[in-house]
Order: sequence, then C-alpha cells, then structure tokens
Amino acid sequence: MRKLVLCALVAAGTHGCSFKAHVSATSKNLGVDSNVKGTDHIEQFIVPYRDSLALQMGEVIGMADTSFEVVFPSSNLMNWATDALLLQETQTVRLAEPVICILNSGGLRASLNKGPITVGDLFKLMPFDNSVAWVRLPVSRIEAIETFMKNQPKGVPLANARFEKGKLTIQGLNETHTHFWVITSDYLAQGGDKMTFFLAPEAYQLKPKNLRDVFIEEVKRQGTLVNNTEKRFIP
Repeated sequence: MRKLVLCALVAAGTHGCSFKAHVSATSKNLGVDSNVKGTDHIEQFIVPYRDSLALQMGEVIGMADTSFEVVFPSSNLMNWATDALLLQETQTVRLAEPVICILNSGGLRASLNKGPITVGDLFKLMPFDNSVAWVRLPVSRIEAIETFMKNQPKGVPLANARFEKGKLTIQGLNETHTHFWVITSDYLAQGGDKMTFFLAPEAYQLKPKNLRDVFIEEVKRQGTLVNNTEKRFIP
C-alpha cells in the first residue's frame, strides 16, 4: 500500500492532519482545555515540532552540478534513482543471477535542482513511505514485462537493463540463467501501477529499509550526484 508522508508538508510550513492530531493529543495529555479559543496556545505546542522538522529537512547532504529532472520517457533523474537503489542494495551482495531495478516514473514526484541537496528534497522526490523489495522471477516472465512496458509512454526507470523497441535487455543474463532478481518497492512488487508481472514470484524478500532512506544514503555516499543521461527506455 502506498503511504504518503506528511512530515515534509509540516516542514514546508503547512500543518498536516496527522501533525494536528499529535498536537491535540499532546495538549490533552498536558491538561490543556481543548475548547480554548485562539491560536496562541496551539502555537506553543506547534513551534518546537515545526522548528525541529524544518531543521532536519534543511540539512544539506550533497550537491548537484546539474538539475535532475523527470523527462519522459527517460531522464537522468530516472537513471539516478534506479542506480542509487541498485548500488545501495548490492554493494555487499553477490548473486549468481542477474539483478535489475524497476521503479515507476509516477513515483518520482519532484526534480532535484542544481545546487545543494537537502533531506527535504528527497522527501519531495519520494513522498511515499514504501519499503525496498527483492523479487525473483523466472526468465519466462520477461515477455510479460515487455508487454507492460510497451504500454508505458512515460517510460519506466531502469537500472542494469534497457528497453528498446519492445525488447527488454538485462545485463549479465545469458542462456544458463533460469531466473533473475528485480529490486523495486513493496508497492510495485504487490502489483501496484498495474505491474502484475511481479505477482506469483519464485521468491520475495521485503527489506526493512524505506526507499527514500536508501536515496538519502546514496546522496551522502556520492557527495556530488552522478549524472547519467543514458537512454534506457526507448519506445
């Protein structure tokens, strides 16, 4: 299930409903009359949370020498997101079967502008609170993936793979392989965005990692974001 994170909105200065509920509960626990009119008393409780969140969201964790944008059907931001996921998830893992990454272009909600990159920028990029998932699929499932991609004019973010004119090419896949792994989000692994080719996998591993946190860690690791403009999705 796709969950939208509200704390980024709070940091931006809007008071999300979940934040209001927390403040209300805090006020009640401290014996504050919930019927008190005016905003002064509420503001006393809001300010510490709001300021703390604003400080966290404003933390600079990296730099971008150019803007990273979602430009359909392929872009440097799509490449960066899938590459970041692949690198973070496989840097200490060695598998005998090929590994690729598939995300959805609609899941990347904001560009990363040239200049300092903050934690808040990553919340805007990935506002959904979804986890990392590994899915093992038989090679025979590639045809279903190709059928899906043929109907995606906006493209599909890919890493370690290339879709061109109806054919999906997976790096490292040869005639001896019977299966391959796809790293994605739990939302997509459960068939979200009509990615039903993920259903009935040979194996499924849900990682205790938030996809957004993976992106944050990769920004910190890179320092300056790697700009890859390779065309990986060519209708």
